[in-house]
Amino acid sequence: MIIQRFFEWLNSLGEPIKDFIVEHGSNPIFWLGMFLAGVLVFSIVYGALHKNG
Repeated sequence: MIIQRFFEWLNSLGEPIKDFIVEHGSNPIFWLGMFLAGVLVFSIVYGALHKNG
């Protein structure tokens, strides 16, 4: 019961995000921003994992 409510809550969180992506999916600036955000996250995680090297 609790797990089912958690997944329903998670789904309700993802619904506005999905709607936003569907609405702006044809905008190349949106995809460029998403790509740059992904590179930024990758850079931060990579730097944190290779701190001593």
